[in-house]
Amino acid sequence: MLKPLLIEIGVEELPAVPLLKELKNIKKKYAGILEENSLLTEFEFYYTPRRLVIYHNEFKTAQEDSIEEFFGAPMAVAYKDGVATPAANGFAKKCGVELSEITKGEKGGKEVLYYKKDVKGQQSSELLSGIITKWIKSLEFGKSMRWGNSSESFIRPVRWVNVMLDDALVPVKLFNVESSKTTFVHRIANFDAVAVANIKEYFKVLKDGGVTLLSTDRRDKILNDFKNLESQNNVTIEIDDDLLDEVTAITENPTALLGSFDQDFLRLPPEVIITSMKEHQRYFPVFKDAKLINKFCVVSNALTDDFSKVIEGNEKVLRPRLADGLFFYDNDLKNGLSTKGLEKVAFFKGLGTVADKISREVKIANILFDTYKINASKTDLNRAVELAKADLMSEMVYEFTELQGLMGGYYALAAGENETVATAITEQYLPDGEDSDLPSTPLSAIVAMSLKLDTLLALFS
Repeated sequence: MLKPLLIEIGVEELPAVPLLKELKNIKKKYAGILEENSLLTEFEFYYTPRRLVIYHNEFKTAQEDSIEEFFGAPMAVAYKDGVATPAANGFAKKCGVELSEITKGEKGGKEVLYYKKDVKGQQSSELLSGIITKWIKSLEFGKSMRWGNSSESFIRPVRWVNVMLDDALVPVKLFNVESSKTTFVHRIANFDAVAVANIKEYFKVLKDGGVTLLSTDRRDKILNDFKNLESQNNVTIEIDDDLLDEVTAITENPTALLGSFDQDFLRLPPEVIITSMKEHQRYFPVFKDAKLINKFCVVSNALTDDFSKVIEGNEKVLRPRLADGLFFYDNDLKNGLSTKGLEKVAFFKGLGTVADKISREVKIANILFDTYKINASKTDLNRAVELAKADLMSEMVYEFTELQGLMGGYYALAAGENETVATAITEQYLPDGEDSDLPSTPLSAIVAMSLKLDTLLALFS
């Protein structure tokens, strides 16, 4: 017989990145455990920041009856002169029956000891507790935590468990939490547990309570909000797929909103503003006529008709972030681009300092320059390699390490270096991934190759 099955594991807010990294394995692991128990049927997996949900439209209420076969030692070994040997007696004991119930069978062209027994399938309700526990404990999110008096750990504390097979509650105990026919909706809608009589009602309760269960629906809602904001304000919102996945994972009722920041912060290089917004606040940058403007897009999880306070709050949070960036930037411009101090920064044990690495890269760059005979200035080449790591001493790169090289290019132009040198500094780490851009000039390519060749050869040495 087939009946619908719902499994909901309620947790405190899940961090998005570990959840998304494990996402591709969650369904596979659950399916594997079902297969081990001969209960595999089609299912869906849903998640929000507060719940992990499995739903079977049709689930087996019991395992199918089966036949279990046992093969033992060859008959010539099991009996000597008609008398049972320890091999025969041991086989009977293993099968849990008297020796008289053991028969002969054939395996590999030989007569062997054989026993067959009928195995009655267990009820699913008796197996689900073990299946769910094994599945949850198989999930690998990286760091885990303990809470209360429990000696077990999970990525976040488990607060409620709801397992229903059709309309009946299945008794499950997970992390000392016993299953009940309750769930939790959006906190703004209702802070307390909400009773659900059956699986059909469960989905309605979530919807009415401000929870969009399907991540695809949440993602589509965000993208649709983006389109509306773009159309209403004549702007373009830059969509970063990884960031979109992240905000989809941390919201149950997403609404995209447009906020703004002080025009003066646009003095900063665009990459600084974008990095600050994305990495620290999970905001999407906004452009007009292909230029970054003093607006941002935030995806709110609030359940309200008036988002003015939400927008105001996010604007207040962003301001000190950008103010820090502007402070670092102005200080770095004042101090200028210098390699002073790099002789005290270790590159790698046994390979000297970053200053030593620069010296090696200069030699490699000159060999490459002479080998490929590129149409460029060797003076520019040497200047670019010598200044390439200078921004490691800047306050901005200390705060935003992912901007190294890029900030060096900006600071080089501000210090009066020519555009060829600045471009080579900016592009020194390219390509930095499978789909990355390549250096745009032969001179930039030599600077980038010198860095990579020194790193590889030095580390192998």
